[in-house]
Parts: sequence; structure tokens; C-alpha cells
Amino acid sequence: MIDFDKAYILGLLVGGGSVSKNTFIINLPFDKWGMDAANMNTLAKDILTKISKKFQKCYGFPVGYEIANKKWLIKPIDEVKLAEIVQDLQSLELPYHGILLNSADLSKVKEVMKDSLLAETFLSGVFDTRASLAKSHRRFSDEAPVVSIEIPGSTENFKFVVQLCSWLTDLGSITDQILFNHPSQHAASDPTYKGWKKGFKIRFLVRSFLAKHSFALQAKAFDIAKLEKYQLKSSQPPCAIRKPKMPSAVSIHEDIGSISLPIEVRNKLFFHYHHFCAVLGCPYAPLKHIREIVENYENLISVLPRLMKGGIKPLRIEYNEIASQYFSDYQIVSKNYTLKELLKEDYFEKYSDLEVGLAYLFSVELNGKRHIGSKDDILEVAKNQTVKLLLPDSLLDAPILIENNENKRSIIVSATTGEFNKKMIDSKIEITGLSVKIC
Repeated sequence: MIDFDKAYILGLLVGGGSVSKNTFIINLPFDKWGMDAANMNTLAKDILTKISKKFQKCYGFPVGYEIANKKWLIKPIDEVKLAEIVQDLQSLELPYHGILLNSADLSKVKEVMKDSLLAETFLSGVFDTRASLAKSHRRFSDEAPVVSIEIPGSTENFKFVVQLCSWLTDLGSITDQILFNHPSQHAASDPTYKGWKKGFKIRFLVRSFLAKHSFALQAKAFDIAKLEKYQLKSSQPPCAIRKPKMPSAVSIHEDIGSISLPIEVRNKLFFHYHHFCAVLGCPYAPLKHIREIVENYENLISVLPRLMKGGIKPLRIEYNEIASQYFSDYQIVSKNYTLKELLKEDYFEKYSDLEVGLAYLFSVELNGKRHIGSKDDILEVAKNQTVKLLLPDSLLDAPILIENNENKRSIIVSATTGEFNKKMIDSKIEITGLSVKIC
């Protein structure tokens, strides 16, 4: 019989647990938030009293904690027998060894926990292990504070993400945004970007989250109550009636066929987070609007880099490789432009990321490869500066290389709506319903 205390413990295990023969570890990845002195005291108290008492009551043993690499680890104090925990996990058709999140399926859990209070108790365990209140996970403004349910990309469990989000929607919450662990979302413009495996994020505006859900850990409950006071942004409409904006074009990433991507999303492009939801079977996906987006696919795919940033030497090598593969019959010519002249040329209007790329070339400061400050201000200050363009002579709308010799930065940018790109799309893309597959 799964009671409220067991439901919470099992939620903790699903959200952050790793189970072996005679022990388990529940990882609370609190990083800097959990290192705050006030939070540390409250968290320690919660683990040693509230959580440990639940384990003692339900399974006959207490738990303690240790802190390692800014992570809080809950574990049994001594070696224990896990037969009853394993039995409860099995009764919910959940995994009972290894990292549970890697293969967790919530179908049976949702069926058994029809009582909304029991469901919320289970989910509070998931929230305590996976939900982040860190400022880095919020929207661009403090007026839209977000609860972000962070699921590491190493789990590769797209199904769990969709199940969790749709269950929360069943219970009355409104998702603000989802990020899926896929290059279409984390590397939409640069097909060579290696750091795309940033995990999954299910985001809710704080007020929408609090209307239906809660944390059991006092430190999180206290901090989210503080965040709510700053929210001025209204929640979005429910997903089923939301109309996504027509997105920017997506590049075909070199890892699109990675075996780390499950077959449902491997070798496929996605134009919007709701596109993932629709393909993966979420009942709340706005299907009509996603179909409209997919039907516009010719304007939403960049076969070659939409925008690639880097140093002159490596990007010259990259551009030469592109040229030898896709337009080797054409001569590469060099031209010099001031920014003012370049931005006035009608020819370059099809290069949708040109201005963002130029801002990178002339920004005084960078955050990684992102310019710091207003794009328009950067371009205005640099309008009389000169850049060097390399492009294939007489081949319309082909990718171009732009170099700033003063700071040795360069970009490759493509015309996503040009004829060259459209011919490439015809040879590489296969559309079946909502599936956009790479041939």
C-alpha cells in the first residue's frame, strides 16, 4: 500500500535516486543555491528530521546526508535491506536498480495515484530533487521568475519529460516552456556546436506552479514564496490553445544522428518545443499550429550553418571544407565592405542572422560567443569599420565567410530563404506527417 510518506520517498528516488544491491543514494543537485548558509541549515534539518523520519516509519531505517561537489547526497546510515523499497517500485512498474530517472515510466504511477493529494505528494519528491530556483534558469526578466524542473541529458529519457509535463498539465498547471536535450533546441544555428547536451528543462512561472504544486523542503518553499512577490508577467495560455510563433530556421547538426538520442528523435529536426511534444504524443500539444509550422519547412531549415562564430583560422578551414563539398566548381572571391555598406545591400537580407553575427565580430566584450550589450548599439558604433567577405562567385545565396582582421574573429552565415538552401533541403529532407527526417 502506497501511503503519503511512501509516495514522497518514491518521488525522491525517481527524481534523484540511484539504487544498488544493499544501498541507494538520492542526489540533490542544489549547487550554489544549496550552498547558501541559511539554506544549508534548513536543508540539513529537513533531511535529518522530516525525511529521515519518513524512511524510519516506512522502511525501518534512518538516512543521513553528506555534501560532495556542491551536491547533497541522502543515503542510509548503515547497510540495509531494500526489499520493501524494491517491492514498492516494482508495484508502480518503476526501475529498481541503477539511476531510476534513466528509464522511469510514469504510466503506472499516474494510474495508481489517481488521488490528487497522493499524486502531489509523489511529485513534491520529484520537485525537491529536480526543481531549480536559480536565477540562471529564469526568463530574461526578474518580473517572470521561473521554477525549472531540470532533468540531465544523460538520462536520454524524452518519454519521462513528456509524461511528467502532461501529468502536471492534467493537474492544472500551465507550462511556460520546455527545452529538450536535442541539438535542434540547444544548437539551432551552429551545426558544429559541441556543448548542446544541456539537458531538459520544464519551466513554469512561479505563480502557475504555486497554484497547484508545492515543495516539501522548507528552504525551497520559503524561496519560491519570495520569488512570487516579484512576478508581474502573466502566465501563457494553456498549451492546447497556445499559438506558437513561426520560429527561426534550424541547422542540421552534425550530431543529429547521435546514438545518445532515442530513435523517436534521432535524425529528425524539430522547429519548436511543442513540435517535440506533438511527435512524442503529448495530448496537450497544439497540433493544428504545429502542422502549420511543419508545412512551412522550406523556410525553417538551414542545411549549412545558419550562424557559426569563431576565430579566423578555424572558420577559414571550416568554410573551405563546406566549399569543397557543396560548391567546388565555383571560385571563392574576396570583397571588402564597411558595416554600413554591407547592411544596405539588398542581397544580404536573406541572411537572417547577419546582424547578430556582425555584433559578435565587433562587440567589445563577449560572454562565450555571445555579444554583450545592445546589438543595434554595437553596429552603430562600428558602422564605418571594414570586414572581409569570402563567397563563391556567381552562386546566389550561398554561405559566406565574414572576417574582422582587427580582433581575428569571423563568422559563417547562410541565407536560409535562398534558392541554394532550398535545393539542398529538397535533397536531404523527408517529411512524413509531423516528422522532419534527415535522409
